[in-house]
Amino acid sequence: MTARQLKVNEVAIVLQKLVLHQASKCAVCGHPFTKRDGAVLDHNHTTGHVRGAIHRSCNGAEGKVRFKAMLCHTGISSEKFVIGLGKYLEHHSKPRINLIHPDHLSKEDKIKLQRRKRATKIKSRRLEK
Repeated sequence: MTARQLKVNEVAIVLQKLVLHQASKCAVCGHPFTKRDGAVLDHNHTTGHVRGAIHRSCNGAEGKVRFKAMLCHTGISSEKFVIGLGKYLEHHSKPRINLIHPDHLSKEDKIKLQRRKRATKIKSRRLEK
């Protein structure tokens, strides 16, 4: 069976049907579509085959992962890269090395930084007047 190429004016209709078929949830993350992060028609960039309706952000993430796999690991498929990444993150879901990265900011540190930025902004506004 050969696949038929969609016409540009058919994309919205196919997307709408897929969203309904997927119960208005992203095929990647399973979360509902929102106005802020709406559905896009995802497709395989090698074959052109339509895969499903996914969030715009999930589509961007998928593209970045595919690109990263291509750049870093010549010969590794993006599927193997994602599986490896998943295993790595699952393995490290609990701390295994008792060290904190120097760039990490705790929630309290982030709040302090926001307050300092706000105070600096207010101070600079006063000096401009």
